[in-house]
Amino acid sequence: MKPPRMSLRNRQAECLARDLLREQGYDVIRSAGAHAPVDLVAWKGDGSLLFIRIARTRRATLEDTGGVGVKFRHDIDSLRRLPRLPYLTVQLWVYVDCRGWRFFDVYPGGVVEVEG
Repeated sequence: MKPPRMSLRNRQAECLARDLLREQGYDVIRSAGAHAPVDLVAWKGDGSLLFIRIARTRRATLEDTGGVGVKFRHDIDSLRRLPRLPYLTVQLWVYVDCRGWRFFDVYPGGVVEVEG
């Protein structure tokens, strides 16, 4: 079994993400439980819905989506298994301590970096 991933550092990144989403006009709720596939659920009145998994790393070695795929393989695999709906976006948000946020859309067939 994979160890629980919620640490103080991850919780801080989750709070930063929540605040960023609220600044962008989203309503946000936090998922309960360390083993849930998503950490945050966010939506807007226009019907936009986001499922977001938050990750954090100290190293800036995530030069491409391949590096992200290796480092966060378990997170991405659990996101890829989520059901897909036309109005739902599934994302992995990675906070790199020395560089800030990187955002990735997660699809059943792969991962694509997107603007924040």
